[in-house]
Amino acid sequence: MFRSTLFLALAATLAAGTAFADEFRSPPVAETLAKARQAELVALRGGVSAAAAPTVEEVGDADSYGRNAKWLALISGYAYLSTDCTPPVGEPADPNCVLINPVPGFTNFDVPDVAAITLPGKSANSFLCHSQTPVTSVSFFNPGATREQYRFQLFAIYRIESQVLEGLSDPNTGDPYNGAIEVGIGSVLDTGYLEPGDNMVKQYTQTRNCIAGLVSQRNLVNGYGLTEAQARKFFRKPITIRMSLRGNVRMVDAASINIGTRVTGD
Repeated sequence: MFRSTLFLALAATLAAGTAFADEFRSPPVAETLAKARQAELVALRGGVSAAAAPTVEEVGDADSYGRNAKWLALISGYAYLSTDCTPPVGEPADPNCVLINPVPGFTNFDVPDVAAITLPGKSANSFLCHSQTPVTSVSFFNPGATREQYRFQLFAIYRIESQVLEGLSDPNTGDPYNGAIEVGIGSVLDTGYLEPGDNMVKQYTQTRNCIAGLVSQRNLVNGYGLTEAQARKFFRKPITIRMSLRGNVRMVDAASINIGTRVTGD
């Protein structure tokens, strides 16, 4: 029952309206090898070499093929989970503090706009890539008399804003983009069991590097319904990226969350 309820709550909180990206599926192997063989035959006959104009089937990402990677930006966001978010007397409430529900209940959290950057137009040619690293410490505690399942799940959500997206809609749902798309990249998922009275502290620091990236010219066309011309224009205009932190926890009594992301492009 707990797992089913948790899954439904997590799906509603994290996945609604957000594309969880950084995943890439290569073309079928048969197509890739056939395309490579065709290019080899053309080269043998004195035609264009295989490396001159590679296709998606040959290299996976033809738009960025042969281009140098460029350091573009750094974005870093913070949030805190606590059983008490009461601010000191005379100080305002901390918008980055999330109040944890009493155990053994679970807490969904969404901390918006923890950081933002704006890239000038023409910063990249066809894609933006990420190197995302959490520096996150979590305290788990079971004060009860029965064995309990703990959970900590964390996503960085990147809202990517561009004037090119104004007036466009999601081809799958018909919902307007309103000038932005959201991309979620998982950072931490940890679950296990705590015996009565157990407590432990864990730190998470694993880095997740670019595969499909935050956004690419090809994905704008194939996944978001832009035309080829609109996708090219997207990278010629300024791009603002806002970071939010979302997740789900259980049997947690405190957490300090920081996610730092380096943005690169071609």
